[in-house]
Amino acid sequence: MKTIEEIFAGVFGVNLTEINDDMSYIDYEPWDSVTHMRIIAKIEEEYDIEFDMDDIIAMETIKKAKEIIKKYIE
Repeated sequence: MKTIEEIFAGVFGVNLTEINDDMSYIDYEPWDSVTHMRIIAKIEEEYDIEFDMDDIIAMETIKKAKEIIKKYIE
């Protein structure tokens, strides 16, 4: 199973070392609404989960994404 960081790196097309918990869609230009939905789809597919809309909207940083994912897989 891919890590969250690996999913983000794959969607952004960057090296894994460029991914960190503080990355935010507000501060990282490539993280637009279309990319956000690609990230959501990849995470849902990889972890076999389906997010609520509120959680999709709340994923403002990679750290927040990890917190949200935990509640679906634990």
